[in-house]
Amino acid sequence: MFKRILATIEYLVIASVIGFLLMVGVYALPKARMVNNINRSRPLLTTEGNYRYWAEDITNTLSDNFSDSLMEDIAINPNTGNLLYDAMINCYVGWQDTSNSSEWLLRVAGGQPFYEGYEQVVYGRYWHGYLLWMKPLLLLFSVPEMRLINMAVQLALLCWLMILLYQQLGIVGCLTIGTGILILNPITCAMTFHFSDIYYNVLITCIVMLRHRTTLQRRNDWWKVFLWCGIGVAYFDLMTYPLVALGIPLILYFLLTDNSLGSNLSRMIHYSIDWVVGYAGMWVLKWLIGSAFTGYDLVTDGLGAVGLRSSGALENVNMEYLNVVSSNVQAMLTKPVIALLVLIVLCMIAGLFSRKFEWKAQWARLFPILLIGCYPFVWYFVIRNHSIVHVWFAYRVLAITGAAVVAILFCFVKETRRSHEA
Repeated sequence: MFKRILATIEYLVIASVIGFLLMVGVYALPKARMVNNINRSRPLLTTEGNYRYWAEDITNTLSDNFSDSLMEDIAINPNTGNLLYDAMINCYVGWQDTSNSSEWLLRVAGGQPFYEGYEQVVYGRYWHGYLLWMKPLLLLFSVPEMRLINMAVQLALLCWLMILLYQQLGIVGCLTIGTGILILNPITCAMTFHFSDIYYNVLITCIVMLRHRTTLQRRNDWWKVFLWCGIGVAYFDLMTYPLVALGIPLILYFLLTDNSLGSNLSRMIHYSIDWVVGYAGMWVLKWLIGSAFTGYDLVTDGLGAVGLRSSGALENVNMEYLNVVSSNVQAMLTKPVIALLVLIVLCMIAGLFSRKFEWKAQWARLFPILLIGCYPFVWYFVIRNHSIVHVWFAYRVLAITGAAVVAILFCFVKETRRSHEA
């Protein structure tokens, strides 16, 4: 255990040093071509506004152009000349006369002189790892072109993942992870950079688990997957639906392995802690490193943000726990999702009446997956403010519950198949 703690600290330090150097590197890239490509995107940015449905009034089709524009604003924000400072302070420019972040972005790109009412907003509490791909792409492509590239890469990774799942777990394995991905809504993720980083994290983590399953099992290195997954979420994500990057890979782990109930419960707890340590540790290291290089108190700023997003008080908003949960469930339950869940429930009822199913044989796998499916409801209790204010994308945490329900069905099917083979 002591060696594992030392290894965890070592990995966090290595990750933060590499993350810092990479961020300094992308901040050294010239901005003129980035600005030019933002200006080429002016027609799109002007017409779409802060938020846009690609299917009218369906919550999970709402694109977050507001956050995308902030990310692009940070990418082209004028440097102070101090690379280390700029890479850690991560400012964007806003104006008080409009709340349209696309307008803020276009004013910066258009070279509009700063006048009374503008504000350089410090956003250094996040690592902003998405800049590692956004800045280089902005050198070459406009925003619409970047969306097409985003869609192509995500589709390629999804196809790769489905092939691996089918090879190792069969069709129901594909349905398990596919249900979670359906709830995330891949089309919206492809059109919204803000939603893409967690989606990429889930796809890549699951692919790594499937590709290196034998090696991870032999070396007992599964914990490293969850630690690095948490580190990656803290580095790249701008606080969207981070828990999904723990829940779905953790469900996949229990589908890939076969241990006793006690061992599975222990692993569920330990791997969840590994993820949280990676996530929280990487975040705190940004505050410490950023404070050291900027002189700005990012620790207080970060802790203040955590306190705000986990608070249960917000003026004119019903922050009661049941309202937070019901609001997120309603946002998730689109007609396609409802149809899929009804089908799953019918199959599960059929499985319950199957004489060939043995509860004891699958309970070691069923119970941990059932507990993981409850993770989102703990999340909504702890991160209550964020979950109700941003319900239109925070609902995606329920992808864990959706995947867990289908994973339980997988246990039924697998046991029935074994009985037939016997």
